[in-house]
Amino acid sequence: MNICVVSTFDGTKEDYLKLYESFKDEIGKYTDGFEMGFVRDGKVIVVANVTDEEKFYAIFDDPRSKEFDAKFNNIDEVYKLEKM
Repeated sequence: MNICVVSTFDGTKEDYLKLYESFKDEIGKYTDGFEMGFVRDGKVIVVANVTDEEKFYAIFDDPRSKEFDAKFNNIDEVYKLEKM
């Protein structure tokens, strides 16, 4: 399934990249395509083709993600993408 995640937070690109690095291997296991683009500090857009939804979405409930969310007031909006 193709998804788009828009994350808005009170931090920097470097703050987000630290979180990403902690999940990089797991993300690679649960997707077969993953692209990340920074709009500005505090806003990132991720597009991914998720191959294992259950395990991928578990990343959002991981304590590392919850800690990031609380520390930086992060809000993730997840969209399902369909080819037209």
